[in-house]
Amino acid sequence: MASVLGVQLACTSDPSLLGPTLVASYTRPMLAWNVYQEEVAAFFRTLGLDSQTNIELTGARTSHLIDVVVRGRYVGFDILWIVECKAWNKPVPKEKVFALRTIVGDVGADRGFMMAEKGYQSGALEGSRLTNVVLTSVADLRETLAYDLGMAKLQTLHKRVKHCSKRYWAIGKYDRIDHGLRPDTLAFGFSGATLSQAIEQTLLQVLAHGFPVVYNEMFASMAAYSDWHSPTGEEHTIVFETPGMLFDYFDSKLSKFEALLDTAEAALKSAKEMDSH
Repeated sequence: MASVLGVQLACTSDPSLLGPTLVASYTRPMLAWNVYQEEVAAFFRTLGLDSQTNIELTGARTSHLIDVVVRGRYVGFDILWIVECKAWNKPVPKEKVFALRTIVGDVGADRGFMMAEKGYQSGALEGSRLTNVVLTSVADLRETLAYDLGMAKLQTLHKRVKHCSKRYWAIGKYDRIDHGLRPDTLAFGFSGATLSQAIEQTLLQVLAHGFPVVYNEMFASMAAYSDWHSPTGEEHTIVFETPGMLFDYFDSKLSKFEALLDTAEAALKSAKEMDSH
């Protein structure tokens, strides 16, 4: 129904998939199962995806009652994922994996996820190999998808930094000083050039070596170019363990830089218009 990655996520709540020996015990843990289902749905919402529970999807052969349906975009692609939640106290058998694979094919999903915190039987693991069905848990999926999304977000910063840098250098030196885009000669303070170079160098370091990454604005910018040197560089060293943490930090820094650029450009445009009159 979609590509490979924006999201329609689903978890099956059809008791028939549990098999005849488990139907009798299915009703009792229903509350815990519903809580687990909501936990899965809530997790995808934290990733900025639209998540709904108890949705019926119509496949090529039949309809399926789905625990959670999540729609959105994931690392640039629209996708459909169906997920079955198993709040069981024992490993999930291979029959449930085969049932999920059938539903995945019937509704045309890109991937199927079997969610279980108590693990899987060896036959189940073998049944998911070389397929688009993933056997995981909320904890593992949270770590995996958060990392992927964080890396995708970091990739968007390249273009953003380049654009900021172009705007920065289009403004004259003394205008940059007047509008707080750089410090005066021999002074210390914020520098758009330093920030841009530091972010670019840190992103290259991430691509080459991954995480954790150590960020120091002065040292990172000096790797390429810097018009500012801090006397207290070591005080600004930060260690980032995940791409999401690094993106949030750089996003905040760039937002402030962009706000300064907006103010400077608006003031210069206004001054130019006044001079023309």
